[in-house]
Amino acid sequence: MYDAGDENVRIITMGDLDHQGDNPLLRIHSSCLASEVFAAQDCDCADQLRESMKFIATEGNGIIIHLHQEGRGQGLSEKIRAVRLMESDSLDTVQSFEHLGLEQDIRTYESAVKWLKSLDITAVRLISNNPRKRHYLEINNISVSSVNTHPNVRPENKDYLYTKMHKLGHLLPLDEQQKKNAEIPFYHSDQPGGYLSNFSLHSVFLRGMSWRTVEHYYQAQKFSDNNLQQRIRLSATPTLAKSIAKVHQSERISDWESQKESVMLAALRAKFLQHPELGDLLKDTGARRLVELTDNDDYWGETNDGSGLNRLGVLLMKVRSELQVQ
Repeated sequence: MYDAGDENVRIITMGDLDHQGDNPLLRIHSSCLASEVFAAQDCDCADQLRESMKFIATEGNGIIIHLHQEGRGQGLSEKIRAVRLMESDSLDTVQSFEHLGLEQDIRTYESAVKWLKSLDITAVRLISNNPRKRHYLEINNISVSSVNTHPNVRPENKDYLYTKMHKLGHLLPLDEQQKKNAEIPFYHSDQPGGYLSNFSLHSVFLRGMSWRTVEHYYQAQKFSDNNLQQRIRLSATPTLAKSIAKVHQSERISDWESQKESVMLAALRAKFLQHPELGDLLKDTGARRLVELTDNDDYWGETNDGSGLNRLGVLLMKVRSELQVQ
């Protein structure tokens, strides 16, 4: 975290701020105390922040500029008034702002542009679904390519998300998700379908030991060194387990590539057999295609352009078939 010299601006990075490269991942995020601090479920603000942090953590570099701009810039008091009106009169967020005589979005990203220019950053990969945010950077001579977040749709925020898409112009794939009912996309363990992820927090018991996640087991089996296996097994998170294995990549067993699918399959079988509630969820997906949707791994996942192999999805469907005939 860096001191921006302004209490309304917070700079958070992974990696040194001065060494973020020519085209870094960037999230310009307006604060939402309700969801970020008090876990409100009726918006997607905290969801977007968490997903942005995951994108950055996966890459190992990136910048978050967190701005104190509650209520699309109108402030916390007006935001509370608007929410109260939504509750009492069954209005959506746009109608509520209109009723109070408020402009829909008065946020400015001037401070973010100032910071980027001070770092000589002229191109970014902006993690956002908001075309207004992208436009603001572009008119200030910063080249932008978009990285979209994936909405975590809940009963509490479904109407809000559709309002953002239809009335505020945010680029949310909500209608596409409805059309894709023939398949189940998943990636992040804390989003819909997250129980399918090898990162989901469900332990497996294999080889006489308990492993915190499928990912812990999978990463440890890359090595024959027992001490290294135990270090990976005891790592606090699946992300850390993967990071440790990456550092020691040169020490992997020689035939790992030929073994990796059988290792993953054994771990997935253990997960869904040892957690019957997960097995039931998997069986209930019927014959729908399971897709790990990510641009970070074109072997285990299926990339957005459809070129990935989706091997994790294939193995999950194999486990599902085995469970359905038991």
